[in-house]
Amino acid sequence: MTDDRYILVVADNSKEMRIALEYACARSKKTSRKIIIATFVEPIDVLTTQGIAEIMKNEAREEAETRLKEAASFVQNKTGELPALSLREGDTIIELKKLIDEEKNINVLVLAAKSEENNKDPGPIITSLVSNEITNLRVPIMIVPGNFSEEHISQIT
Repeated sequence: MTDDRYILVVADNSKEMRIALEYACARSKKTSRKIIIATFVEPIDVLTTQGIAEIMKNEAREEAETRLKEAASFVQNKTGELPALSLREGDTIIELKKLIDEEKNINVLVLAAKSEENNKDPGPIITSLVSNEITNLRVPIMIVPGNFSEEHISQIT
């Protein structure tokens, strides 16, 4: 990466991902920061033959690549800029922390919290980072409520 400062967003299968991307795009346009989108392929933990495990791993990687492409397209449409992309294999939290430590230009992590009335759990990444890893991160975490609209995000950024 160059000397640019980056906003990191995690591309996962959550419906809140779009809110995090929307917020990151709005901040990117206001601050001239670049966006890096990361996605993670969790280890396959099944007892099966090596061939089947390899097929499952390849399918998971293809799904992750598709998520990255879709998120990159969203960012490019919103900002006119292509984001940097990172696909990593391994435990999401461990790999996320490694990425932040390795890429010194990342200076904020943007995540969106779940916003379900009957479920106050903000999501597994936020829960893990805030409860277990907050003092081990070198960047702040911006947590955007998952019920924010595009209009609300544009008002607050």
